[in-house]
Amino acid sequence: MMNNARLSVGVEGLALAERAYQDALAYAQERRQGRAIGAPAGESSFIIEHPDVRRMLLTMKSSIEAMRGLIYVTAEALDRAANDPDEAVRERNQELTDLLIPIAKGWSTDLGVEVTSTAIQVYGGMGYVEESGVAQHFRDARIPPIYEGTNGIQGMDLVGRKLPMRAGGVMADFIAGMRALDDALADAGEDLASIRTNLHQAVDALEDATNWILTHGLEDPNQALAGATPYLRLFGVVAGGWVMARQALAATERAASGEGDADFLVAKVATARFYAENTLPQALGLVAPVTSGAAGLFAIEPKYL
Repeated sequence: MMNNARLSVGVEGLALAERAYQDALAYAQERRQGRAIGAPAGESSFIIEHPDVRRMLLTMKSSIEAMRGLIYVTAEALDRAANDPDEAVRERNQELTDLLIPIAKGWSTDLGVEVTSTAIQVYGGMGYVEESGVAQHFRDARIPPIYEGTNGIQGMDLVGRKLPMRAGGVMADFIAGMRALDDALADAGEDLASIRTNLHQAVDALEDATNWILTHGLEDPNQALAGATPYLRLFGVVAGGWVMARQALAATERAASGEGDADFLVAKVATARFYAENTLPQALGLVAPVTSGAAGLFAIEPKYL
């Protein structure tokens, strides 16, 4: 029951992010302000033509596609854990469900806050006032990180209960599954080269942080708990990159066979590449907050906090 509830909260974060993105995209397509590089003199440009607005929109779009994909993976595991006729398959999927639920809930709702906040930024001052409606999305997105177990609790559950499952074997299997994509990405050629490179480095970072937590958390739980929140973020960023890489591969294969909407497939690959080049590198910077331990947190007396 709790897994279902927490996954539903993750979907709420996704839904609010999607709605805010749709509003921001529509506004950027109709709002004129400033003159884009190369635009005719004396003519203002739609703000979607400005690089920074494009960056915000692509950050929103790629984040949404990554969390949606991870939620689908989690939902599939949840269904198969309950309904697959093979007991061994049910057990494996129950382990995967238990591992991913903190990410599907915590990471997705954190991103819901970030994406709805970015939507306000796309609007500028109009986003802050009630008339536009996007400020309401931001307020609505602020509660999912709190209920059904705050996201801090999700991080603690992840490092304290989920990573140690099967002596770390469940997480090791998941990492191996992400690494298994490497050959297919290599075979896809230069178009997916940056996705492959950045995913490989990000998975390495996640594995290093995971090993540190499993080693030091056994000696002193505070060492693991101190880095629980940045670890959850790290896990989400990398798992999201893996999902996006899978989507890019599928889109590339469909395009090569002449199936589907060609423009949609090109956009799918471009969005995955943007995520790989702009979001996945965050994984490398998150290792230090995870592995710095608890000493810094307890170096200050409570009365001086």
